Amino acid sequence: MVATLQRIIHYISGLWFIDYCDISQNIHNMEEQVDQPVAEIQEFCPSCGAKRKGDYCRKCGEKRIIPERDFSIRKFLNQTLWHYAHFDSKLLKSIWLLFSKPGFLTAEWIAGRRVGYMKPIQMFLVASVLFYFFLPTTTAHFTGPWDMIEGYKKHDHFQNIFQYDFEKAFAEKAAQYNVSEEQLAKEFVALAAVRSKTWLFVLIPVWGACIFLFFRRKIPWLVPHLVFAMHALTFYILLDLSVHPVLHLLGFENAGKYIFLFLMLSFPVYQALAVHRVYGSSWPLTIVKTVGIDACFILLILMYRQIVTISVVAML
Repeated sequence: MVATLQRIIHYISGLWFIDYCDISQNIHNMEEQVDQPVAEIQEFCPSCGAKRKGDYCRKCGEKRIIPERDFSIRKFLNQTLWHYAHFDSKLLKSIWLLFSKPGFLTAEWIAGRRVGYMKPIQMFLVASVLFYFFLPTTTAHFTGPWDMIEGYKKHDHFQNIFQYDFEKAFAEKAAQYNVSEEQLAKEFVALAAVRSKTWLFVLIPVWGACIFLFFRRKIPWLVPHLVFAMHALTFYILLDLSVHPVLHLLGFENAGKYIFLFLMLSFPVYQALAVHRVYGSSWPLTIVKTVGIDACFILLILMYRQIVTISVVAML
C-alpha cells in the first residue's frame, strides 16, 4: 500500500515537473519575442501577412508601426491637426468652386485631377449633414399636407401626382390612434422632415441614369454622369440651405413653397453652365439638353417629395 502511494506521488511529481518545464520554456520564448527589435517583429504585415520591406506593405499598403515614432503624443497631435486642416481647406475650396464654377469639379474628376478637392460623395454627405443639422424641420423636401389635399380635390397632378387622398388617410390614422389631427400633424411634420433628408441619396442613381441617356455619346460610361448628378444635387442642397436664413432675415415665414419655386428657377441656369463646361456641347444643344435633364430632375423632385409624404402617413 505504501509502495503504491509512493509510486503515485512520484508520478504526479513527474507530471508537475514536466508542466513546469513547459511553462518555463513558454515564458522564455515570450521574453525572447518581447526582446526582439520592432523591425524584426514587423517583418510581416499584420493585416495581410505579406513579407514587408520598408515602412509600407507592398500588397495592401499597411504602414509599419514603430512605437517610438507612432505612439508619441506629438505625432498624434500633428497628424490630427494636419488631417483637420487638410479636410477643412479642401471643403472650403470645393464648396467655393462648386458655386463659382458650375461643372468644374466634375470636369476635374473626369480628367483625373482629384487630389486637391473633396470626393463627390464626401461633399454630398457634408451638405446633407449641414442641412439636417441647421434646418431639421424644414418642409423643403416633402410636400405639405394642404398641398396634397388641394391637389387631390382639384385633380391637380402637379400638387398631387399620384392623386392620393391624404385627407382621408390622415383622418383614419388619427382615429386609429385616438388622437387629434393637430397632434398627429406635429408628429407627421417631424418625421417627414427627417426622412426627406435621409433619403435624398436615392435621387442620384435615378437622375444620373437620366443624364447618361442624354450624354452617352459624349461619355459612354455611367459613373461620370453619376458624379455630375452628385455635384449638382450637392449644389441644390447647399443653395436651399443658404436661402432659408436670407428669407428669415427678410421677415418671410412659412416660405417653403416660394423657396421651392426659387430653386426650380435658378437651378436650370446653374445646370446649363455645368453641362456646357463638362460635356462641351454648343450652346444651343446645351440649352436643349439642359431643359431635358432639368425636366427629369423636377419630375423626380416632385415625385420624391410626394412619395416621402405618402410613405410617412402610411408608416405613422
